[in-house]
Amino acid sequence: MALVNAAGCLVLGLLLVLQWRKQLVLDERIQDLKAGVVAARDQFTAERERTEMLGSEQAMLKESIESLQKTAEASGKLLAERDCRIAALDAQVAALEAQLKTWEAAIGQRDARIRILGADLTNARRRLDEAIARLKAADDR
Repeated sequence: MALVNAAGCLVLGLLLVLQWRKQLVLDERIQDLKAGVVAARDQFTAERERTEMLGSEQAMLKESIESLQKTAEASGKLLAERDCRIAALDAQVAALEAQLKTWEAAIGQRDARIRILGADLTNARRRLDEAIARLKAADDR
């Protein structure tokens, strides 16, 4: 019986060592899983922060796009207004050029008339001078 007790103790001791080793392996696995859970939580937190950051960047980009669209619309309106003003100014320039040509023609006609009148005046003065000279000559005689 002592042998059976000794064999039973040995079997129980062996079972105890096997259970202890199994417990060590399971504890190590639990520690690894806990570390994995902590790493997953950290990664989840980092991804959530990244998601929030990307969401805020997306909102800022949407605002920028809306602002750019409004600016583009305003620029388009300004360009249309500028084009209208340019067309009006071009029409005014054309009208002024036509008026300038009319005035230049009128000035040319006036200058020609002044030259004719100047020539007539010179002829009249020459005839007057001749008449005065004849009158003086007639007085002198």
